[in-house]
Amino acid sequence: MPCPYTAQRGGAGSQEGSPPFVFLRYNLDWICTRTLSCLVQVHPNVLTDFRRLLREAVENNRDAWSASRRLVMPPARPETIRRLRSAVSGSSLDPSLREELLRLLPPDENAGLKAIAGEDIRKLTGLNPTKAIRNLCLLLGVSAEADKSQALVSVMAQEEIEAAVKGKENPFDLLQTADVASVMDFGAGDLTFAEEVVERYLGSLERAGTDLTLHCLDRLDPEAPFSPLVQAGRERLDRLRRHPSPHLKFRFFGNHDMFDSESCRGGFPRYTIAACYGPASPTFAYEPSRVSAHAIQARLRETKGEFRRVKVKGREVLEVLYKGERLTFPPWKFDIYGPLALLDLLSRTGKLCVLGAVDMEVFWEIISQLLPDEGARPRDVFFTGENVQKFFGPAYERLAQLAVGEQTILTETRRQIPRVLGVERERGETHGFRYIEVRRGAVFPGVPAGRTARVFDQMTREAAPWFMTLVPAV
Repeated sequence: MPCPYTAQRGGAGSQEGSPPFVFLRYNLDWICTRTLSCLVQVHPNVLTDFRRLLREAVENNRDAWSASRRLVMPPARPETIRRLRSAVSGSSLDPSLREELLRLLPPDENAGLKAIAGEDIRKLTGLNPTKAIRNLCLLLGVSAEADKSQALVSVMAQEEIEAAVKGKENPFDLLQTADVASVMDFGAGDLTFAEEVVERYLGSLERAGTDLTLHCLDRLDPEAPFSPLVQAGRERLDRLRRHPSPHLKFRFFGNHDMFDSESCRGGFPRYTIAACYGPASPTFAYEPSRVSAHAIQARLRETKGEFRRVKVKGREVLEVLYKGERLTFPPWKFDIYGPLALLDLLSRTGKLCVLGAVDMEVFWEIISQLLPDEGARPRDVFFTGENVQKFFGPAYERLAQLAVGEQTILTETRRQIPRVLGVERERGETHGFRYIEVRRGAVFPGVPAGRTARVFDQMTREAAPWFMTLVPAV
């Protein structure tokens, strides 16, 4: 940047022969600011950590990285620089970094990226100005604020979804024909299912020039030491986050309750497929609107053992005393939501819903909410292999006769299933499914599956699980 003193000599308003201090007097602020800023030193350790944070901001959110291109498009640049300066000023970055970044980001936002000293920003971030701005935006939460009504949601009609999956062996093949290939995996666990989706579909979608959006959510924090499965999940998580394909848009929501929609900002308003492998028991094994809380608590103590919430090393856990052994689980392990909440969530989230590796107890409770006869939902009754025939009638006969690998379609289903989430519950709204297919078994050829499904054959005391394909009515 040229010194204003030099620029003003002989310019408008100058007087030839005037002493230099006349010009310097008017530019004293510029000289002091420029001189001091040149003396700012960023400690090497601070700089190393800063560059690492910039890299991780991209690696952990590739969707936002792609969207950040809009932030550096010419029409958006002035507003982006303004928002970024504000974010830097209010950030918790090291003071020397804040000062240096504010020096490099032009206070005149309209000057655009050309006003950023490319060599200086590269020394600070290791990136060219455009990438530096995008990385900084991700790090400091300056989002592209994409319009979610744009082409992130499939425009396929529900009858088209039904036609695409009806009678097909693999409902996930919809990803190859849908206008938007997107999946939300609820209860992602160790990410086995997610990795299998990528292995099966990403290659063909890449060749077609189509993106695969894969979002995964799990209540466990990958850093929590509750299970060795989490460690395997970390390895897969790292592979998925660092996948080299620009066509994979992967995002993981860890330590998130699937029913807390506000905690999943950045997700799509609706995915082509919403999946849940191994829906948790007892979370979805008892319907609170059908069975009283008192009865559920008594049932849990009868079948799971005595339990209580305690703190272990400052961390709250659920302690269960089972056959003389003390076991610890996450504190929410015995929280009961019931199948109505699960069906409500899936129908809102996916144009196609898939439930895999559903154990017998959860399965019968789900079926009870899908059948049209109110007699299928008796008050304060726990379903067992001995009594379900009494309540489910012909539907039970069809389902009980299925061998592993066989399927049936539920032709008579409940059309007005109550919404139990959000304001829709307060308004008494309902929903339904236009197509429900039930298949017996855990794993099927070519169908991506979660770890729970993969290990079912080792659970010799467990009956074969169920696989359900549901197409919401709307």
